[in-house]
Amino acid sequence: MTNFQYYFHQLPCFNCNKTTVSTDLGWLTAAMKEDVVAQIAAMIAQGDVNSELVVNVTCTKDEVRDYLLLNFYGYSEETLADQVKAEDEQEVAQEIAELFEDGSDVAVFEHEIELQSCTDCNIG
Repeated sequence: MTNFQYYFHQLPCFNCNKTTVSTDLGWLTAAMKEDVVAQIAAMIAQGDVNSELVVNVTCTKDEVRDYLLLNFYGYSEETLADQVKAEDEQEVAQEIAELFEDGSDVAVFEHEIELQSCTDCNIG
């Protein structure tokens, strides 16, 4: 098992862009989180802020299975070791084979982050 954790990060409210709100980043490794936060900071600095941000997450061959099962198939960290459905395991294995058939060492995924609204904006 790779070192994935479920991360949250303080990001601006998508309505007022002033107040920061705890925002769900999903299952990432510490290195992935740093990269995602840097990409989001660059988007915010450029004024490119929508309610849904799309960042790139780079996975090594060792990380891809867990990344896909955690973020796209809805598994929890506890279920990855021995409770993955055979059909899901097969689909992921097939996708991994396709991703790395060109001989590359990493795969890049589009990862969506949904900004939240702050309490002040939610009330109005």
